[in-house]
Amino acid sequence: MKKNYLACAAIAGSVFLAACAQGGPAPATPPPAPVQAGPVAGSTWDELVRAAKKDGNVTIYGAELGAAKDAIRRAFKDKYGIDVDSTEGRPAEILAKLTAERRAGLFLSDVGLIGNSTYVADIKPLGITVPLSPLFVLPEVGDAGKWRGGRLPFLDREGHSLAMVAMAVPVSIMNTDMVREGEVASFLDYLTPKWKDKIVLSDPAVAGSANNFFTLMVTQTWGMDRTLEVLRQLALQDPVMTRDQRMLLEWVARGKYPVGIGQSAAMFAEFKRLGAPVGYLKLKEPPFISSGSGNIFVFDKAPHPSAAKLFVNWLLSKEGATLWSQAHGYPSQRVDVSKEGFDPLIIPPPEGQIPGEDYLKTQGEMRRVAQDIFAGLRK
Repeated sequence: MKKNYLACAAIAGSVFLAACAQGGPAPATPPPAPVQAGPVAGSTWDELVRAAKKDGNVTIYGAELGAAKDAIRRAFKDKYGIDVDSTEGRPAEILAKLTAERRAGLFLSDVGLIGNSTYVADIKPLGITVPLSPLFVLPEVGDAGKWRGGRLPFLDREGHSLAMVAMAVPVSIMNTDMVREGEVASFLDYLTPKWKDKIVLSDPAVAGSANNFFTLMVTQTWGMDRTLEVLRQLALQDPVMTRDQRMLLEWVARGKYPVGIGQSAAMFAEFKRLGAPVGYLKLKEPPFISSGSGNIFVFDKAPHPSAAKLFVNWLLSKEGATLWSQAHGYPSQRVDVSKEGFDPLIIPPPEGQIPGEDYLKTQGEMRRVAQDIFAGLRK
């Protein structure tokens, strides 16, 4: 199994979209003569299923969905006979595609699955999503007692997006054939001569676990001045920097670099399933609590409103949440979904919460800072 894991991982990789706008997406402008979608049917579950089948399919826009994309597509099709069409790309590419479509008066997307910071900072301000609670039909979905902490885990105050999963994300991974457990006990250990030229780093100037970790250090551990000093010292270690999460994991798995910083948790889970010699490094610094791409929201003017409503209810039910958690590699926020098989290191403590909207102000600042500090390392 181990001999074939890299080939399998390459086949399993998603083909990302080309960026739709040079230099980043333009702000959305009111579309010309929008075509309103039909009403969402289904005050009862049976009525909703019938209406959803008439829609015929549901369209998802998502980022870094990994193996979860195919798992939910097959299961939803098998259960309801409804196709799940997906468009996947990096967060910036999805945002560019959405803004371009809306400016052209096109409404092609039903449901979104994307990172929490991208949703709150970039997508929600466009005003193109709707509150989720009015869409809940299954009693178990809207029952706060079914969710961690006894509350529905909405990302935003208005309840437009819900974090289905939560993971205490270790910021760093190792090749288990090359690095011993405990050899790196603190992130500050990376600043010693031993690790010079031996680190592959996910660019902390873009959304991802590296940016999340450094923002967390500013707000909870080191403060801004100390964090900036750590970043400057890390840059002097000459890490190889990439925005390609699959490449980062492959380089560590192959032993080209013994350690990696800022990996995708979903892709890490995929490599582990395929037998790659990769493992998390347990650091004394607190982990970032992340929902990965497991944040669901619904677009206004959805072209398949009933199918979208059915899909949301199913994915947030115990059945759908279990499937998503297993395939995406993140512990579910539903308390009735088993955490068996998950590394205890990644299960959030009871007090651990996904950062809210106020956190994003610092996060954006850290992206700008990292852009300057690591400028000389970008190819």
